[in-house]
Amino acid sequence: MHPFAAATQVLHSSSAHHGESGLAAKGFRFAGWELHTRSRKLRSCDGQEVSLTKTEYALLLILLKHPRKIMSRDSIMDMTQAEDKTYDRAIDVQILRLRRKIESRKGAPVLLKTKRSAGYFLDTEVQPLD
Repeated sequence: MHPFAAATQVLHSSSAHHGESGLAAKGFRFAGWELHTRSRKLRSCDGQEVSLTKTEYALLLILLKHPRKIMSRDSIMDMTQAEDKTYDRAIDVQILRLRRKIESRKGAPVLLKTKRSAGYFLDTEVQPLD
């Protein structure tokens, strides 16, 4: 099973059933970006639509729901229902791909940061869209 195979379904179906902050939001606004959860569309600050794979969407959604919280590979895999731990390095690849889409400066991440030996985190304010 691919590590993110059930991620989108799990994250989407859980959004209406949990009381966590932002889970029932129509989307999220962060650093000039907007992610619309119903349409799964990501828009840049200049209104350009940026396509996301299912995996990138699931990963971004996890990070948006937990801003500034360091998320380990294991916690990301748990939240995406990944069953095969041999794919944990696939998360690194997905982070790299997501960075290429949302970071304005190449090689110097401002939004999607790495905490060495700990995990990844989104270093920005996140607001739910109404």
